[in-house]
Amino acid sequence: MRYDAFISYRHGGLDGRVAEKLHKMLESYRVPEAIAKRTGKKKLARVFRDREELPTSANLSDSINEALESSEFMLLICSRRTCESLWVMREVERFGQLHGKDKIITLLIDGEPDESFPHGLREREVGGETVFVEPLAADIRAETAKGSLKLLKEEKLRLLAPILGCAFDDLRRRHRRRRLQRAAAVIAAAFAFAISFGMFSAYQLMQINRQMQLKLENQSMVLAEYSAAQLAAGDRDMAILLALAALPDDISRPQRPLVAEAEMALAEALGVYDITEGFKPHRAVTLPAPPGRVVLSPDERFAAALYPYELAIINTENGRVTAVAPTIRSALADALFLRNGLIVFTGEDEIQAYSVNGDDRPKPFASFPGRATNLAVSGDELVIAAVYKDEGRAMLFSGEAHAIGGVLGEVDFAGKSMRIPADDGFINPHDTLFALSADGAKLAVSFSDGSASVFDAATGHETVIYAPSGAVHFSGGFYGDTLLFSVVETEPYYSALVVYDAAKGEEIGRYESNDLNFIPLADTYGLFASFDNHIMAVDAQTGDVLHAASSGARVAAFSFGGGGFLISERDGAYRFTAQGGVFESDYVCHFTDIGSRYALTGSRDSKTVRILKKNPAVGEAIIYYDMSYRFSEAKIGPENIVFYSHTGMRLFDFDGNLAAETLFFDPELVRNTEYDAQSGNVAVIYDSVFRLYSGTDATLLLEARGKPGVRSVIYTEFGVSVTDEDGLVTLYDLATGGAADTRQAPEGTERALILGGELVHVAGGTVFHGPYEISAGQMAFGGRMADIIGAGRIGGGYAFAVSDDESIHVLTFDGGSLKSAFFAETRGRAEAYFTGGCVFISPMHGDASAYTLDGRFIRSFAQSGYLAEVFEAGGYIAAGYVSSASERYSLLLRPDGLETVALLPGFLGMTSDGLLVLDSGARLNAVRLVTTPELVNMARYRLGGRELTAEETEAFRAG
Repeated sequence: MRYDAFISYRHGGLDGRVAEKLHKMLESYRVPEAIAKRTGKKKLARVFRDREELPTSANLSDSINEALESSEFMLLICSRRTCESLWVMREVERFGQLHGKDKIITLLIDGEPDESFPHGLREREVGGETVFVEPLAADIRAETAKGSLKLLKEEKLRLLAPILGCAFDDLRRRHRRRRLQRAAAVIAAAFAFAISFGMFSAYQLMQINRQMQLKLENQSMVLAEYSAAQLAAGDRDMAILLALAALPDDISRPQRPLVAEAEMALAEALGVYDITEGFKPHRAVTLPAPPGRVVLSPDERFAAALYPYELAIINTENGRVTAVAPTIRSALADALFLRNGLIVFTGEDEIQAYSVNGDDRPKPFASFPGRATNLAVSGDELVIAAVYKDEGRAMLFSGEAHAIGGVLGEVDFAGKSMRIPADDGFINPHDTLFALSADGAKLAVSFSDGSASVFDAATGHETVIYAPSGAVHFSGGFYGDTLLFSVVETEPYYSALVVYDAAKGEEIGRYESNDLNFIPLADTYGLFASFDNHIMAVDAQTGDVLHAASSGARVAAFSFGGGGFLISERDGAYRFTAQGGVFESDYVCHFTDIGSRYALTGSRDSKTVRILKKNPAVGEAIIYYDMSYRFSEAKIGPENIVFYSHTGMRLFDFDGNLAAETLFFDPELVRNTEYDAQSGNVAVIYDSVFRLYSGTDATLLLEARGKPGVRSVIYTEFGVSVTDEDGLVTLYDLATGGAADTRQAPEGTERALILGGELVHVAGGTVFHGPYEISAGQMAFGGRMADIIGAGRIGGGYAFAVSDDESIHVLTFDGGSLKSAFFAETRGRAEAYFTGGCVFISPMHGDASAYTLDGRFIRSFAQSGYLAEVFEAGGYIAAGYVSSASERYSLLLRPDGLETVALLPGFLGMTSDGLLVLDSGARLNAVRLVTTPELVNMARYRLGGRELTAEETEAFRAG
């Protein structure tokens, strides 16, 4: 064929504008690589559109005839004006004769199908009889021409799918992935433009390149921040794409700097070090419009989202839209999943049932007579009730798969009707009660006069359960025969939660409020209701309420499943009560649903539906421990795993067995606890006592109390210096508990330690080290009280830091001389750590910073926590933090440059075979350190539509 498609349209007006726009879109469309490989089409060859005004004669010109004969498909633009054009009708008739009506694809731009589609196009000969069918069509009807042209951008894929010989969903998925990639590229391009703007200068090429590299580094760091923001919002795929955009395309030959923040962002987005169990952001699905309802299937394989005026069925694992079906053109459209593998929804002209059993492609299964906007199903799923807008009756249908849609009867509302909004095409306030009891024998309905009734489904007998009133809102449902519903009245405001026993025909509970409203929930698990920031369980027999859960803010929506609640809050956050986890959202989630493996959130203010998945912990559990045992530290010792706090310590062997346990004396007086990595021993430091406990059997090895009493205790990485009231300073070895050295401090000493065989002490604002002293003026302390805040080995010598809570002075001693290294400012109390040839200064308030020994600033660590320890781990440096919520995490740093390569929650150390040991809160898990190429491969697999299996992950790690 010479042409892939022939565009037929009525010249002029909206028809002509759409034809011109469509022509440009089709000829510029680049076919996705995977589809091009499968179909052999990299792009559309040519698309025919006659640009000249055509005569009113019905005779086709030779050029038109030739184009019709040489075109594989016809794209027919349908409007109220189409059937008035003899020329268009002749084109349709001629193409149908040449290629068949199945090759004609329609695009509806205004009017209804009956008046806009050519009549011959809707007729087919089947078995000698003429039947009417709905042609394959895309719909871009809108209130304005601008709106139609905007919709054309999305609907063009529906036109392209049959031309390219592929499924619409496959094309749409590829298009979405390309759009995500383009979004990341646009952000990168924006930064690239900023980088290139103003590049004309007189600098040499090397200087320009250096500036370019610096700007690229900044760009990568900003992209990493955007990635973290997208992950926090729940869009994991976008977070991965942004992190990938911040990394070089080829790690082995990087064209841009390899920024550690981007590596960390990608690791966080992939969750490779997330050892906690529970629901995590999994997929984000963007719909054409914000949804009015989202619901999870009983087997959790699918989710359904209703938006104007379609139903999308989504695969929860890969986030792909597997089917799209038209719904009734009302925001009141409804859908519900059944346990028999069907989804029932309010279709465009009748109620539809699709099968979601078997493969990933839901298929039409059955249809019900009549139209509907509200649906309800009995607890046993044998009865389905339906009502259309404000009609005065409800229809009852069979819910059994073999008889689905069979009419069981109807319930007459005796002249009353349900409340619907004046504009039901846009506003859906969800303010009606329409529910069936567990056996389908009772139907509860609310009405526009502010009343509510329960009907006997068999006899139609009505029992009024809420008298006519000024009520503007009802909602609720059944659990068994117990109905739980809420009602809201205005002028004055009044809200009530009512518990009604439909079997006995009596109200068994009522709870009222004059300022807040109740949100009821009735499902297979029971009855629940929210009030302010509390969720209550309602007893179906007595109507009593019992507190079930609390939230951080007022509840906007909630659901129950998988052993806990998914709660959406008015401030935009949503949280899980069973497994923990609080996530932030830029908008309030009006819809939630939760199962045992997947959960959903959606909002009327966003097109994005978020799918969350309950993931197992990463890594292999090496020990489970009693969560009731409170500890502040856990370390991987030479012989045991050591848990300790200010109250005591426990030792576990590497099989998870409790090996030893002890309680510390006077826990309320403990000032600090320190761990010795070489021996596993734990030092317990008081103001005037020092005790050392064995890391082998938890016994007390040493108690330094002394007859005169203890004046000060200072811990360093190579021992504890204890000064008694007579000025005798003793250095105790943490590995053996023995006294390694003793020195006599002069009178007036405030603090002292033994460092490198010499005494270091502070007296009267002056620091003394052996024969050397540095006065207060030299230290810029101005005579204020100074304290020794840290000491350690540096190269072949020693270093220590002194602070007066405003400035820090770092000094070195190599055995021959005492030297001033550098000064640093601080605000309040601080600690100093000497690790990996660097000095880490950690103020109690503010960001920690790292320096070289000559005072050169390396970098700061802007973290929302306090740097509590620094230690070497498997060739890296670990900076251990404690958050304001007492949660522990570590930054894993490269020794050269101290760039962060991973954020490790609960990091304790490394095993002898290089595994990271992380604390999840109930167990310790061993996790491999994932390299950057491994992260990139994992990310590309996920963006390709699936995640790596455990075997594939290990294969990547093995190279």
